[in-house]
Amino acid sequence: MLQRVHIQILDNPMENVLLNAEEFENPVTNRALAENLRKELNYFYPSVVFVEYIDLFMDGEEDFDDIRELLSLGAITTPVVLINGVLKIHGGISTSVIKKEVERLISSGPVH
Repeated sequence: MLQRVHIQILDNPMENVLLNAEEFENPVTNRALAENLRKELNYFYPSVVFVEYIDLFMDGEEDFDDIRELLSLGAITTPVVLINGVLKIHGGISTSVIKKEVERLISSGPVH
């Protein structure tokens, strides 16, 4: 069985409110980017890769205390991307980096 990959995109969507939407013809939210990534990875890796968008300040406030602390200290910025629970990217959603990591994990074989 292939290794399952769980991608969590932790975000503060209120940060998007600070941007002037009139500056962008078609503003793209991190939620929309996460949804597009979910669809793409589900197409290539059905039932193997799970992508989850999490609003850090609405969903389960008791979760991700360590991430919230790093954010409050300014050590990292949203969005934060965790792959199998490990912080891999922060400050943006790089689909190419995420895809490379997914391919690396899947090609490493099954988990024993």
